[in-house]
Amino acid sequence: MSASPLSYDPVAKSLHWLTALLIIVLWGVGLTLEDLPKGDLRGQVIGLHKAFGVVVLALAVLRLAWRGSKGAPDLPADMPAWEKLAAKLGHAGLYVLMIALPLDGILMSQSGGRPVSVFGLELPTLVGKDEGLHHLFEEGHELLAWGLAVVVVVHVAAALRHHIVLKDQVLRRMLPGRG
Repeated sequence: MSASPLSYDPVAKSLHWLTALLIIVLWGVGLTLEDLPKGDLRGQVIGLHKAFGVVVLALAVLRLAWRGSKGAPDLPADMPAWEKLAAKLGHAGLYVLMIALPLDGILMSQSGGRPVSVFGLELPTLVGKDEGLHHLFEEGHELLAWGLAVVVVVHVAAALRHHIVLKDQVLRRMLPGRG
């Protein structure tokens, strides 16, 4: 049996940081969409928001598959059991939200009678136009986005705690160029 790696591999790191960047940008854009005046610019921004949301969904699935095949570095042996459990639950929450939020966005758009196109490729219709469903998915999208924001902030705070306060290797193992 091989030992657990000390650091994430370059593919896992690249997928992590690309996903993080897209989530931050999508979240910021999502906050401003309602403030944009109706018109071509707003339509283009919404189209890009949808397309990159689907990219995050694809990246989350790819990350899960990669992690399943390659594993992840062990948490520090001296980490308390409650903290290990919190880390596992936090990561599970991140993955659930990175999948649920874009799926909800797809369903929100389609139930509003609008297709979802990813850089010219239209996704199959999963649900027809339905104002009741549209309202439900719209509310869900907002709640999921805020939930993701909270989990991301806790994730970053935990990583910084490990780096600054505990001075362990937890953050370093995900930093680019480390290994």
